[in-house]
Amino acid sequence: MTSPADVARTLRDRILRLELPSGTPLREIALAEELGCSRRTVREALLTLGREGLVAHERNRGARVRSFGPDDIRDLYLVRQMLEEAGAAACADAPAERIAAVTDALGELREAARTAQDSVRHAIADMRFHGSVIALLGSPRLDQVFALAGGEMAFAIRLLQRNEVDERIVYQEVLADHERIHGAVQARDPEAAVAAVRAHIEENRAILIRLAGRSARG
Repeated sequence: MTSPADVARTLRDRILRLELPSGTPLREIALAEELGCSRRTVREALLTLGREGLVAHERNRGARVRSFGPDDIRDLYLVRQMLEEAGAAACADAPAERIAAVTDALGELREAARTAQDSVRHAIADMRFHGSVIALLGSPRLDQVFALAGGEMAFAIRLLQRNEVDERIVYQEVLADHERIHGAVQARDPEAAVAAVRAHIEENRAILIRLAGRSARG
């Protein structure tokens, strides 16, 4: 494994699998020895993951798997809420192929959740579903804004999924919010679609803030 992209891919997968918990130090020398590459390669990979929001670089402390504080969650979900509510509001006039893309994304999400609720695949499918709602706006630039927050959002969703499994919340219940969003989009009912998106985001934001607070207390 010699390229920064390969190292970044390996570490990204470990982080999203929650094998490397929030706050875990990422030592260049140890990682270089483990992965069979140079420290420079590891450093470049960590910089990539830093840009994705998965790794935090701290002065005089090096790199760590990022941790979410309550303010981080509020800010991240503010971006998501603004984008996704705008997408939901656009469902009345969106072209049929974009509406169909939401249906396709829900189908992928159902299969991923059924196959492995606590998994990276499920998190990515969840992201794609919400991205398909934002895509109803037909704005490549706004799609890109959401994609730029994708690493942080996928990590946050993984924390939610692990909590859902720990709390014995079955995947059918988890999918209920997505079904409501999809149903409103299919009906081309912008008020219902925005309300369903808002309820889903507000519920998950509150859970993540509680988890972030619990983590901060140790």
